[in-house]
Amino acid sequence: MNKLSLSALALLMTLGLAACSSENEEGVDLEKAGDNAAEMMDDAANSAEETYEEATGQDESAWGEVKEGAQEAADSVGDAANDAADNIGEAADEAGQAMDEAYDEATK
Repeated sequence: MNKLSLSALALLMTLGLAACSSENEEGVDLEKAGDNAAEMMDDAANSAEETYEEATGQDESAWGEVKEGAQEAADSVGDAANDAADNIGEAADEAGQAMDEAYDEATK
């Protein structure tokens, strides 16, 4: 890899770790950090593949690029749906806990 690619990878990794940080006192979210690191590695691999294809003159056809873009879009939608489901589950758990606490307060 050339210096520009390595610099971009380092920047993405730094931004990914910074995005994982939180202002509240929950601590480190290792699952989110792992997801960010995996996504950054996928991006770096895709970038390296594209760079190699361009350098060797083996660019994919337009149809191949469309299929790759569609796959990436589908992956993104799937990831977003999973994240939304996780958030809804967490919200439901928090609401249940709040209801339990309110019931306990009301019955004391």
